[in-house]
Amino acid sequence: MTTSPTIGQEFYKVRETWATADSDHQWKLAIWQIQYADVEIIDKFLETERTAIGVFKEIFFRFDSPYQEDHQAYEQALWNEFLEWFEPLPREEYDVYAAMKKDGLLKTDYHPDRSLPPTVQSIWKELRRFMGCIRGLEDTGCCIYFPALRPDQPDAGAWYADVLKKGLPEGIRLVTIDIVANSRITIPKIFSNQVKVLQPSLQMVAAINHEMDKGGGNSDTISVDARFRKQIRKVMDCTTQPDSPALDQEVSVLLSLSKKMGGEPHEVAGMMIAAQAYFMARESDKSAGYADKAIRLSRQLMDRNDPAGYPTWKSCVMIRAAILAGRKKRKQAIALYEALALEAVNKGDAFMIMEGYRLCGHLHYELGQLNTAFENLLLSMTGGSYLEREVRRQSTFLHAAAMAVHLCEKIRGPEDLAILESNLQELLGDDWHTLLQAEGMDKATVRRKSTLFEFN
Repeated sequence: MTTSPTIGQEFYKVRETWATADSDHQWKLAIWQIQYADVEIIDKFLETERTAIGVFKEIFFRFDSPYQEDHQAYEQALWNEFLEWFEPLPREEYDVYAAMKKDGLLKTDYHPDRSLPPTVQSIWKELRRFMGCIRGLEDTGCCIYFPALRPDQPDAGAWYADVLKKGLPEGIRLVTIDIVANSRITIPKIFSNQVKVLQPSLQMVAAINHEMDKGGGNSDTISVDARFRKQIRKVMDCTTQPDSPALDQEVSVLLSLSKKMGGEPHEVAGMMIAAQAYFMARESDKSAGYADKAIRLSRQLMDRNDPAGYPTWKSCVMIRAAILAGRKKRKQAIALYEALALEAVNKGDAFMIMEGYRLCGHLHYELGQLNTAFENLLLSMTGGSYLEREVRRQSTFLHAAAMAVHLCEKIRGPEDLAILESNLQELLGDDWHTLLQAEGMDKATVRRKSTLFEFN
């Protein structure tokens, strides 16, 4: 009998792979070459090593600045991110440097040398100097983690090759993730002696399925709840098979199970999952039908102050509005996104306030209603201002900000632009301009072709 893998077992495979690589002191860049399904567990392993429960001697750091083809601009962004590590934070529990000082871990105060050129070579130099200030870590090495690139980002191999060519000091090593199906790191063979390729044989899909089957999914067929959770996976598996007739059958089973679970919240949840599944399978008519039903029923739950109502309602409104926008029925989509933003205000849901008004702004922009678009984008940014700065720096807040700047330059005067830029500096940091110039931000201001007359 074959035993199903567990997530814990896969995690230890990852750790053992790294242990083997760690014992090899020749390499300067480690690349995890893995499948999409394996990204999360590799990321979690590297994140664990950044904490106090990490088991390897090296100290792990992480940079999140989006990669850019302009290497000078990218290294400027990395340098700015490094400097931000040592800026005081309003909430003490997040200020690691202040905590180190308070706990007496520093032999002497550390202040980055801001006169250095904004390059990664300056970062390596400053990291070694910083480590020398920490008691007991003077001779400990650093491993710097750069997360996997998005599929729409350019190949970063040239940048890594340039870093290797210029050399890394003793005690500095780099690690990153490259997804095999969409490789974004191609490095010349001349640097192969400095590169360690890690290719663990993982079974993450099977491990996740095993976790989902726990609690009765396989052994306790009487448990409707367990069967329902397992059925969700079957439905979602069908969405990866184009034109699969099985999707209708699996959705039917899912809805039947949701009714057996008892109570309207379960039925509405089933409809929401059906709407999402058909949306992913590009069957928009069926998706819209289930979304409409779920929106109506979840609104009734909200009116009765049932906490299950709002999460389902907002998910289905997003699906329904996306379908309308895809069909260029922009005005109908705007009405839904506005309703979403207003409800989010009532619920104190800052992220959905930001998203609702951002999408309104984008659709008004496509309609050529630039002033209204700009006003909606400012509302989006106001909603986003209630999120943590790190969330803003890594979310669609950047899209709203990029479009707001674009429109402000077109329809407002220099005074308004100066106020907007000052606000962005406060909300995003000194490198706000670099963030908005990052790869993919240009798409925020692209307007889709519209029909000659917009009736919807």
